[in-house]
Amino acid sequence: MKAKIICILVMTLLITITIPFVSGTDINKMFSPGVTDQEQSDTSETHFLENYKTHCQEFVNLGNMIEQVDVHIGCYYSGSEPMTLSIDKPLGNKLTFKTLTTADLPDNVQDWCTFDFPDVALNTGEKYYIVIEFDCCSEYEWSGAHGDPYPKGGSSHPDIDWDYAFRTIVDKSKPKLLITPFLKWLQSHPSLFPLLQKLIQQFGL
Repeated sequence: MKAKIICILVMTLLITITIPFVSGTDINKMFSPGVTDQEQSDTSETHFLENYKTHCQEFVNLGNMIEQVDVHIGCYYSGSEPMTLSIDKPLGNKLTFKTLTTADLPDNVQDWCTFDFPDVALNTGEKYYIVIEFDCCSEYEWSGAHGDPYPKGGSSHPDIDWDYAFRTIVDKSKPKLLITPFLKWLQSHPSLFPLLQKLIQQFGL
């Protein structure tokens, strides 16, 4: 009985040591089967984003956990203020967000840029907003197109038939238990298995 208690204490210590290391990144994201849920990929036109204004694109969520958003944007002034992308519902109520500096954004060219924010659970079938905000004295352009290429939602563009280019990356799997990603991480570090096996044999578990 004493031997089993010692073994449990050793394994608890091992987990205590390894879990913080794994959680340096989001533990759910490490093993998430993230897939593209909603997308507007027509980037044939661009829109200069005016200062002092909130720019947004509406979308319908069909996934479980939204993990990131990609937008097709460009920065045309290195002195521009940082850009914040958030998921809002309603507008002004940020459910999650990520801020990037000009060093993280496409420089003088339109390209896809990832905003990898903290995961947030959204209701399936409901409408949300991708919101881009920044302070004054900035020069950003967000790609998109006329012709209502994303009929499920509108945008803040002055023309009602314009949709910005975006992709929502979601996890459509069932909620994960902590032990599952830990075991997967442990499996990727086979050097730890001999230690565990030795403990099990030594204490007759």
